[in-house]
Amino acid sequence: MTALSADQRESASPETATALLRLCHRIDLTASLGQVRAPTLVVHREHDRAAPLEQAQLMASGIPDAHLEVLPGRSHLPYVGDTALLVRTIRTFLGLPTGPDPKPPTLTNRQGLVVALVAEGVTNREIGRRLGIDERSAEGQLERIRIRLRLGVRSRAQIAAWWAATSAD
Repeated sequence: MTALSADQRESASPETATALLRLCHRIDLTASLGQVRAPTLVVHREHDRAAPLEQAQLMASGIPDAHLEVLPGRSHLPYVGDTALLVRTIRTFLGLPTGPDPKPPTLTNRQGLVVALVAEGVTNREIGRRLGIDERSAEGQLERIRIRLRLGVRSRAQIAAWWAATSAD
């Protein structure tokens, strides 16, 4: 999580981050919830430190036929904590087989090195320099890692969080 915090600090100035947070707190879509017509699963962790459970309950009660699933845990980030339970919950809602927990994805030694560097907050250019490849090759490595992880990760911060969660085991 240290890498995620560092990435967030580098992504926006304190003033911009404050303005974005204030904007998020002012947006109220409550009146629009009743217009949702898609099957809806609202998933919330019981002790989420960023959003109170009442927000999830309000959202689920405002969407016709929405299903609220409260999972144990306190992380607001869906890719941190008991991801297997989260995936089973979503697959059950979608009517997909849950089966045994899939094996966690494995990385090659080189990919593990790249992920560890990302978790340290190293840029693609610096990764390339350290590995003796160009920056574009480092970007390609990260894209292949995102695909291999099959966790829906879309950002360096998510890769770093996954690495921190799995390397701590």
